[in-house]
Amino acid sequence: LYADGTLSSCTALMSEPFSDQPDRQGLQVTSENELYERMVKAHAAGLQIGVHAIGDQANRMVIELYRQLLAEHPRPDHRHRLEHASVLAPDLIGRIKALGLVVSSQPLFIHSEKHWLNKRLGPKRTPWTYAFRSLVEAGIRVAGASDAPVESISALAAIQCLVTREGFETHQTLTAEQAVKMFTLEAAFAQFEDNLRGSIC
Repeated sequence: LYADGTLSSCTALMSEPFSDQPDRQGLQVTSENELYERMVKAHAAGLQIGVHAIGDQANRMVIELYRQLLAEHPRPDHRHRLEHASVLAPDLIGRIKALGLVVSSQPLFIHSEKHWLNKRLGPKRTPWTYAFRSLVEAGIRVAGASDAPVESISALAAIQCLVTREGFETHQTLTAEQAVKMFTLEAAFAQFEDNLRGSIC
């Protein structure tokens, strides 16, 4: 399911306008009512939900819809996902953890976007963009993904980007072990395949 657009096109749904395009604040692709109706149907069918959410406002909206869904229709080990969770606010990380949501993320977005992200988002939001360390340290299951064909399918390149961040907001770097885990154990967990793959132990 889709909540918003992308950072590159200034269509990611933001709580405040883009720093370099102050007349734009992104867009909501699917209304909250329609999004929630689809989520309820998928959840009731026993399916795993993944919602594309890039902007901070899109993530806030989707997290709240997940909260409502799980309050009204509890289900253990649902492994519902936030796809991307690109721009977060500090308070959202605790809410993601509390709901048991999985974050599916694409580290190579940093490679493509690092030259203009600070200008687009400004100093307040950039530190919480692709906040991998904050998510992992909070105990959230974060799965590595590629978003191919938008980005390369090279897991090794993505792992390197997690460790170095190519100089972008390096306080959010991961260790090599944490980075490898994202593309093995955590990726398998995110797909309910952790009993089949992800580890040689």
